[in-house]
Amino acid sequence: MSSPSSPRRAGRHASGGASAGRGPDGVDAGRSARRPAARQGRRRAAQNPRRSVVALSLCLAAGLGGGMAATMSTEPDASAAVVAGAVEDSLGVEAADAVRNAYEAARSGNRTSPPGQTLPSGAAAQADSASGTGAGVGAGGPGALPDTLASELPAPLTSASPDTAPEKSPPPSPSPSPSASPSPAPEPGSGLLGAKIAVKQQLSGELVVANGSRPAPADGADGKVWRVQIAVEKGLPVDPEAFAEAVLATLNDPRGWNAADGSTFAWTDTERYDARVVLASPGTTDELCLPLDTISELSCGIEETAVLNFKRWATGSQAWENTARYRQYLVNHEVGHVIGYRHDLCAGEGEHATVMVQQTTTTSGCIPEPWPVPDAG
Repeated sequence: MSSPSSPRRAGRHASGGASAGRGPDGVDAGRSARRPAARQGRRRAAQNPRRSVVALSLCLAAGLGGGMAATMSTEPDASAAVVAGAVEDSLGVEAADAVRNAYEAARSGNRTSPPGQTLPSGAAAQADSASGTGAGVGAGGPGALPDTLASELPAPLTSASPDTAPEKSPPPSPSPSPSASPSPAPEPGSGLLGAKIAVKQQLSGELVVANGSRPAPADGADGKVWRVQIAVEKGLPVDPEAFAEAVLATLNDPRGWNAADGSTFAWTDTERYDARVVLASPGTTDELCLPLDTISELSCGIEETAVLNFKRWATGSQAWENTARYRQYLVNHEVGHVIGYRHDLCAGEGEHATVMVQQTTTTSGCIPEPWPVPDAG
């Protein structure tokens, strides 16, 4: 950026111009006196002083013109006027005219930029390589770097377009949290949970009522409808609703009590029930069956409640080869007591037992039978 003319800058040029034009009696004359070979020149200058003045003026004009050409981009007119005035005062009008002519010659050239600096060819190649405008790295030109060095240079940065948003890396996917092991599905026909069932002697005694309700089957309309509540002792590895489904499926089977006396069974989870089926631990079974003695091995049907011993429900009986059939017997036998049936005796060796024959520890020689009317349905 060019700055306006100032007295300080003009004074400096004036001082330099006056110093540069001290004439034949100044520094130039002293230098010539020390050189013996210049004596002949002094004699010629003494013989023709006007020619010497003109020659000196031309030299000064050439030097000052070059200087003005280098500085004319800032304050060319003021500098030329001051220098020409100083030369005219010291050397005369002709010398000042020579200075003005040199200024005009310099002014007719390029005023917008100072003379360029020419670099040696090697330096220019290095400058091009550094600035990225020449052959550069990887261009294969004379100034290219060796492949081993070029490969170690960092990759050039690329600027993103103003209209293009920089690509954002997608956020890392969260690591899946370890999920809890799924609960085991209840076994159909029993409601047991898990493959290995542990039988505990005594639990809390708190009963959990199975949620649900269902009317009695229509084909039992001619007989007694028993509203049955179903419960499981808390802490047993049993799904209460799955257990209830197993109980109702047994009670309303065509071979069940409906075929014997027309009884059918509705499911309720309220306290308005006619009969109740409870699955309990051996110790709780003993308590619920009092005053009957179940010795932690048996089940019972007392008053309106059929109490099923969980040990027998889970493990079956040695008198039965099929545990599922034993569970059907257990439900039908104990509910039979609730609806008014007493124990039967085995009719004889090899005979089919009736459902009211005690068949948990032994069948007394009879063939085990879980249904009140085996041939029905």
